[in-house]
Order: sequence, then C-alpha cells, then structure tokens
Amino acid sequence: MGVAVVTDAVPMSGHRVAVRFRDGFSGVVDMSKYLGYPAYASLVDPRVFATARAVDGTIGWCDGNIDVAPEVAREEAIAF
Repeated sequence: MGVAVVTDAVPMSGHRVAVRFRDGFSGVVDMSKYLGYPAYASLVDPRVFATARAVDGTIGWCDGNIDVAPEVAREEAIAF
C-alpha cells in the first residue's frame, strides 16, 4: 500500500471526516471514539471539529495543533 498521505479532508457531521489519499483511496474516518482522549477532547466542540483539513499529509485541526497519524487515518477510513 505504501506510505499513507492525506491530500484532502472535509469535516462531516457525527465527528466524521471525509478523506482522500494520494493513492486515490477515499473514505470516511469516524473520530468519535477518540474524543475521550485528552489530545482530542477539544474536537467535541463542533466549531473546533469543523476546522478539519489536510495538513502536512494527514488530517489536522486548529492550524495543525491537533492531528491523527496518516497511517491510522488510512486504516480507519471506511471506503465510500
């Protein structure tokens, strides 16, 4: 599969993010199960979650202060 690189990320309802990877795979990552972790706690706020975008090859929020490893995003993404 190679190195996972997120090229596009769009926030969706239900703490999900639509993602596209450099290899052409597209899917949805459900971040709701991570919201109990301190690093992701601020994503509970819909305004903060809405800042999701592709940052440095992964999904990032708040100008890159919060992110998820691209390999995790690829593994968790459900194809659509």
